Amino acid sequence: MSIVTPRLFAIANLISDGEVVADIGTDHAYLPIYLAKSGHVTKVYATDIAKKPLQVAKNNIQSFAVSDKVQPVLADGIEWFKEKRIKISSCIIAGMGANTILEILKKDHEFIDCYVLAPNTDVEPLRRWVKKNKYYIETETLVLDNEIIYEIIKVNKFAGHKVKSKFDLFFGPILSKTKNNALLEQKLYLEEQKLSVY
Repeated sequence: MSIVTPRLFAIANLISDGEVVADIGTDHAYLPIYLAKSGHVTKVYATDIAKKPLQVAKNNIQSFAVSDKVQPVLADGIEWFKEKRIKISSCIIAGMGANTILEILKKDHEFIDCYVLAPNTDVEPLRRWVKKNKYYIETETLVLDNEIIYEIIKVNKFAGHKVKSKFDLFFGPILSKTKNNALLEQKLYLEEQKLSVY
């Protein structure tokens, strides 16, 4: 599907078969539509705080004939799932700054098992949140999209790799151990440049 950018495709690859997914700040619902069309997910909740983009999302969901699997929801953040007592396998929060994502994560609750986080800015504050909450990093990946290197992490509350050190905060407990990855080498160089100013 041409509606899916390299970053959205990379996010979709972190979703396992049979999951119930929430996409926070879904905008046009392209990612939920792709997930539904792939046939891997059981259900996707496409949420947005604004009525106008949600209406566009609703139109797109109908156009792609995935209304049976994608439910548009007008909601602010992640509290809606707790209120409705809906269990979410993976909650996607992408396309925002790390600080905005952290504000959403303040309402973290037991109805969400995993988070897929893809900020527009540094991931380090999000790894710090993972460490503080004693959660785990299940997967980390890098993707080049529109000449920008984006870092995507899947946070698992129950299993995975712990964020143990300052090195892990900046470079990732999984990514830092990856070999022969040109994107990683470029990303590590950029992170080292930032660290040198501390």
